[in-house]
Amino acid sequence: MNPLRRILLGAGQLPAPLRDALEAEKLVLLAEGLPGSITYRHYRAPGQRSNWRKEAVTGAIAVTAIRLVVWAGRGKNIDVPLSGPFLAAIDVGLESPDQVRFAYDAGKFSPVRSGTVEVRLRTPRAADVVALLAP
Repeated sequence: MNPLRRILLGAGQLPAPLRDALEAEKLVLLAEGLPGSITYRHYRAPGQRSNWRKEAVTGAIAVTAIRLVVWAGRGKNIDVPLSGPFLAAIDVGLESPDQVRFAYDAGKFSPVRSGTVEVRLRTPRAADVVALLAP
């Protein structure tokens, strides 16, 4: 990874306690240090407002037997169980053969947020991620 990108955007690595918890849940797929972006559209949250904003990030994707975790930037962006209504509320798709997109309505996950969030991460395993999360 580019050292300047790492300094500015973070390493895109999961913290050790979270990684240990995911490994205890039988990790199926883990990809870290992935370049990408987060796009906010008509986004409202306490202390944040933007009609359109795009940020470069470095992130990670983890899929276990129990849940999906997407780490983007310096924090957890998605952490949902694989069963139930939350995963169904996230649109997971391929933007290109090496880029996966996670799009969701922020209001479905928190009553104090609204708008659309799209996380795009580049990984050679993009098709594997989409196949694992397909309904």
